[in-house]
Amino acid sequence: MKLTGCLLTICLIYSASSLADALRVVSEPWPPYVFEDRSGPAGVDLEVAGHVLRALGHEVTWDLLPWKRALRTVEFGDAQAILDIVPTAQRIEALYFPDEHLSTNDTVLFYHRDRPHPFDSLADLSGLTIGVAPGYTYSSAEFTEATHFIREPAPSFEANLLKLIRGRLDMVAMDRRVGLYLAQQLGIADQLAHHSTALSSGKLYLAFHRSDSLEKLAQSFGPALRAFKQTAEYAAILQRYGEAVDAGAQGTVLP
Repeated sequence: MKLTGCLLTICLIYSASSLADALRVVSEPWPPYVFEDRSGPAGVDLEVAGHVLRALGHEVTWDLLPWKRALRTVEFGDAQAILDIVPTAQRIEALYFPDEHLSTNDTVLFYHRDRPHPFDSLADLSGLTIGVAPGYTYSSAEFTEATHFIREPAPSFEANLLKLIRGRLDMVAMDRRVGLYLAQQLGIADQLAHHSTALSSGKLYLAFHRSDSLEKLAQSFGPALRAFKQTAEYAAILQRYGEAVDAGAQGTVLP
């Protein structure tokens, strides 16, 4: 009996350790940062984050959900981390953000080439209907709180671009690389253009559920990510997704 009890204790300890090393990470499909192809979850930020987490001793399960649901899932603790999130005061209270970002994004305004609208400032959007993604902050309180134009959400990024093509939107606010990638996939790249002036810019992070068990991992992730950004393997991941390493800011993914 004593031997049986001892073996059971060892098994329980091993199981608990294995569970502690297993991470569920959620995000929304957002190519080329994170998406799912025929072989499974992929994307430049997914691969980078996955490499760092595995180097820190964790196995990762990726779960791609609508953004609002992904946020709730990690905030409630049903997932341990969320990929490609921009920090806000509210999110910093609910999640642990490492001290190193994965990449940088620029949100721009896409328009139909046959129906161009000028844009130099938010004042130029007066009376227009702009396609947006539900739950996104766009790193700009001025944009998300302005009342002189309509922000119209759609269930997917693809839906927003197709609404733009059909004339149901005046412009679409979207990450530049995401918009260009999806336009190619949808076969509408020749019909779209975007303004060079960024609506907003932000840094994208892997953020962790705020719990004692994940605080140390959040603190370790930043230094490990910085170290990985100096490697040839990191550069290879960027090149595989068509990114360029900026020599002046090593590791920053420039849209």
